[in-house]
Amino acid sequence: MNVREPVTLHRARMLALAGVVTFFALWCLLSYADLVPTVILPSPTEVIRAFPVLHFEEALVRSAGRSLFRVYMGFLLAAVVAIPLGLLMGTFPPVKHFFVPLLDPLRFLPISALVPLFIVWFGIDEMQKIVFLFVGIVVYLLPLVVEAVENVDDVYLQTATTLGATRGQLIRHVLVPGSLPAIGEALRVMNGIGWTYVILAEVVNALVILSIGVVTDWLIRQINQRLFAWNA
Repeated sequence: MNVREPVTLHRARMLALAGVVTFFALWCLLSYADLVPTVILPSPTEVIRAFPVLHFEEALVRSAGRSLFRVYMGFLLAAVVAIPLGLLMGTFPPVKHFFVPLLDPLRFLPISALVPLFIVWFGIDEMQKIVFLFVGIVVYLLPLVVEAVENVDDVYLQTATTLGATRGQLIRHVLVPGSLPAIGEALRVMNGIGWTYVILAEVVNALVILSIGVVTDWLIRQINQRLFAWNA
């Protein structure tokens, strides 16, 4: 393999499949051969058998539905705030310098430390969980949106300006389209972070959260590939 050697789509899929098969083969070997105690690593058969129990006794579908609602309400609220504000901050440096001292420290704040405070402010209902997820996502999404806008090559701005583009046209036709692929990828990353934080907001089976997170990550990746195929 060479450094950053391009990989064909077919080869990429085969490598991904090989990785998954290797994972399950190793799991089966360790569990069925009793190399690892069942209490630490249950076998695939035991995991599959647990799903009916979770469904009928632990209200799996209803709990998963509530988790989906909480995560994507927080996710959408974070996107509604972070994308417009990030576009402004990335486009106009004075706006960025105004907000940076207020927003940068939040990235270093352990989000889990805010749970007791949010419980005091919002109680233990849905609002508390949604606000917690919103804050946990927005503080990381906003810098990524700003970076996406700032990374649009100045050559495009200079070319558009030479052709007589106004400030509004520069934003609508250069900065926004140029930053959208990176913003789409940032949203995919934040989707994963949202499913990580939901464990702190509620008590849900971790395996179920992993499954939902993987599926939604794949869906967002597919959407990004179709929307921004020109950027591949």
